Amino acid sequence: MSGGRPGESRRRAERARLSTLVRGAVLLVATSLTIDTVGGHMSDGPAPSEASESSSSTPTTSPPPVTLVPLASTPGAAPVITRVETTDPVVFLTIDDGHTRNPEVKAALEELGVPVSLFLLDGPVQADPDFFRGLPDTLVESHSRTHPDMRTLPEEGQRAEICGNADMLERAIGRRPVLFRPPYGAYNEATTRAAAACGMRAIVLWEVSVNGADVGYRTVPEFRAGDILLMHFRSTFVTELRALADRADEAGLRFALLEDYLVPDTVPDSGG
Repeated sequence: MSGGRPGESRRRAERARLSTLVRGAVLLVATSLTIDTVGGHMSDGPAPSEASESSSSTPTTSPPPVTLVPLASTPGAAPVITRVETTDPVVFLTIDDGHTRNPEVKAALEELGVPVSLFLLDGPVQADPDFFRGLPDTLVESHSRTHPDMRTLPEEGQRAEICGNADMLERAIGRRPVLFRPPYGAYNEATTRAAAACGMRAIVLWEVSVNGADVGYRTVPEFRAGDILLMHFRSTFVTELRALADRADEAGLRFALLEDYLVPDTVPDSGG
């Protein structure tokens, strides 16, 4: 993806260093490594809670981490995560689907300097690939072709949804996704195998979700370092983003790019 922010060259150099460190760390970690707060099966959607409506233009970004924890690895199955094991004071913004494409989104992301992982469907990207290519400091990941409940599909059908979406995104955006988010957060054992077969390094759920004025929490009703946050492209996105940035700031947290922590070796030097 195009776009960047001040200090991007420093981030690129740091990413390269971290990629080397991670590759070395992975060689030393057994494939049965278990990370309590990272791997494992998670429940579906969280319960809602009231959200703030205030706005802020305070910079909310963070440089890449100093240390990284390799993802848990089980041969033939992608690990499932809702948060990242880190002591850095960061949270990770993710946005799903892509049906509503408001030109104000780009300006808001640039103003707030928030890096984002986009989990996109076939239809919106095919309809308007330039919109997503033009968003600053973003990477595109897989969200399936048609947004089914993956649990209703046989494993072969799940592979078709994930691999087909990844193929299309690689053609349209120029980078092949390595993370997958199942629609509705719904998955089963077959999903973990299908995702791995399609080259996905992890299945990414979330700890915090934003739905209009409601903020839902999966486990703990507060923002914590390492939490993955879920938003959707909708008409109220800019208002919701400003409120979310305020909440993160009040919690003493900044936004960082999820891929910088999970899969830094897949992050292009251009930052998108």
